[in-house]
Amino acid sequence: MSREQKKSEMTKTIIETAKRLFNIHGVEQVSMHMIAQEVGIGQGTMYRRFSNKAQLCMTILSGDFQALFQRIERYLQENASFSSYEKGKYIILELIRMNAEHSSWIEVILSQTDFSEIHQQEEHPKVPPPFIAVQHMIEPLFKKTDVMEDPFFWSTTLAWSLNPILIRTFSEKGYSDEQIAEQFAQVFLRGHDR
Repeated sequence: MSREQKKSEMTKTIIETAKRLFNIHGVEQVSMHMIAQEVGIGQGTMYRRFSNKAQLCMTILSGDFQALFQRIERYLQENASFSSYEKGKYIILELIRMNAEHSSWIEVILSQTDFSEIHQQEEHPKVPPPFIAVQHMIEPLFKKTDVMEDPFFWSTTLAWSLNPILIRTFSEKGYSDEQIAEQFAQVFLRGHDR
């Protein structure tokens, strides 16, 4: 087996072990040290593959994030004639559903990722964190209207407002995903050619 194949196999083993431990103990309770011990490698080897648990979570969820972004892109293409309000509400609802499905994973990503570094990079990661990707998808909707003076500010504020803790709070108060999406749309997209 070549060196690259060995590295690839080790990365795969780390990911599979992390998934198993996350499912048993919960994402928050599992440390990088626990994963390294379970795999039977040193922490240095572990950190050479994944600099922190957020990066590991992003890698594990990358398929789900890619599917989300593709679903949104497909919706936007198929519904190009829809209002910015309707398009924005759809994007919001999709992120709310992703939050519900992976809230503890996304909380780790948010708490351990240095987003200032990502914003400064010329090219974003292959699979960017969901909030950055959603901001990029929403910003053009704000640019198409005269209502918002600063599309970057408003699209970023909206994307970051859709965090798992806030969504969970609304859900616990009895709001459905659709109701939460509608409320966010009214706050952020009101006046956008409804």
